Amino acid sequence: MPWQCVLASRGSNVQQDEANARDELIAAIYGAASEVLPASRPLELLSAMTRSDKAFVAHYNFEERRGAIIASFNVEPNFIDTYRDIYAAENPWLARSSYFQAEGLVWRGSDIVPNEALAQTSFFQLFMYGQVIRNTAHLVIRVRGANVIHVMLSRRSHAEEYDDAALAICRLYALHARQAIEVNGAVGTRRFVELGFETAIEELAAGVALVELPSTIRYMNETCHVLFNGPREGAAPKRWAPSGSSSGRPPVAARLPRPLVEVLAQKPVPRSCVIQRDVGDGRRPIFVEIRPYTFGNEADAQTRSGYVVVCRSADTEIEVEETALRAAFHLTASEARVCAALLAGENIFSLALRLNISPQTARTHVKHIFEKTYTTRQSELMKLLVSVARGKIAKSTASGESAPRLPQGAWPFKRPGGLSAD
Repeated sequence: MPWQCVLASRGSNVQQDEANARDELIAAIYGAASEVLPASRPLELLSAMTRSDKAFVAHYNFEERRGAIIASFNVEPNFIDTYRDIYAAENPWLARSSYFQAEGLVWRGSDIVPNEALAQTSFFQLFMYGQVIRNTAHLVIRVRGANVIHVMLSRRSHAEEYDDAALAICRLYALHARQAIEVNGAVGTRRFVELGFETAIEELAAGVALVELPSTIRYMNETCHVLFNGPREGAAPKRWAPSGSSSGRPPVAARLPRPLVEVLAQKPVPRSCVIQRDVGDGRRPIFVEIRPYTFGNEADAQTRSGYVVVCRSADTEIEVEETALRAAFHLTASEARVCAALLAGENIFSLALRLNISPQTARTHVKHIFEKTYTTRQSELMKLLVSVARGKIAKSTASGESAPRLPQGAWPFKRPGGLSAD
């Protein structure tokens, strides 16, 4: 009786270990699809559970007989390099149309091509014999027309064929891998949209930051970084995102001004505020708008809250797209340059000097601009130009020159009557 108890206990432990291994495999599949884990991790777990020596997942087009390895485990780099032009084209398994009958199919290699016939092919001599590979398992993950995503597992030649238990694990992998591809596609779409928004935000003549409570910066565009922290040292300006973001850009030192942190800690948080710069530093105040937002759904245990911070300053440079301006109003190149100069705050005499024209010629250009844009006063023209303006990185930033840094203790917060705290 005691031995029976021990054996029953061991059997229970084995079953629990197998269940845990399956759970870990499934979690790794979705973790890799979301890029939380390396793409090779689920293949590593699948290989361990099926006692495989190597594993890879690949794209393949069975009409063109070409493909590429997406991820691999324990596969030699030179094999990955030759897959596209040689392995995929010569592969006798991939040449069998029955291999691609339906998504989720799992095959033993010997069921697709008998081992005796395989041993007679040049493919076997080129790729399998030297690597001591004989027994294989093949998984059809997804089929879209002639395009296939498939997985191959292999054992060394002295190992036994894949049994039904191993193929059952392969079917589990194929099922979740197919669903994970959809997850990956959704993640890719989200990144595509995020990059589009980020690119659009960089064109605004405003600083934008996303702050998660209490004051963790999740995103900050270049204009916001310049306004809050001054120009970065270095040659080329780059958009900024915090570490761990999808963009993969390296983080830089960024912080919120202390008065803004204090404002975000208020209850209720005001919808706007003004941050004054150091007196005498020659820079104007920063006008800040604050909008709360939340993220969460029914499946979330907690709702995440944060703020969209939009900051503006008259010190932020803006410019117009001269080519678009010319096309919209049939301006000449000289007239478009005059528009850009006026938007930059220059007067007739300063722009005439910079453009190497006479003040009278500059006035003539302005007269023609009024006629072509259907405006009668410079204020109307400025309103029009501002509507088609975009943000511009300060010259000091682009050249790598460092503007005066503001000490954190020198940001006196003021909320004048013109900006309500509603």
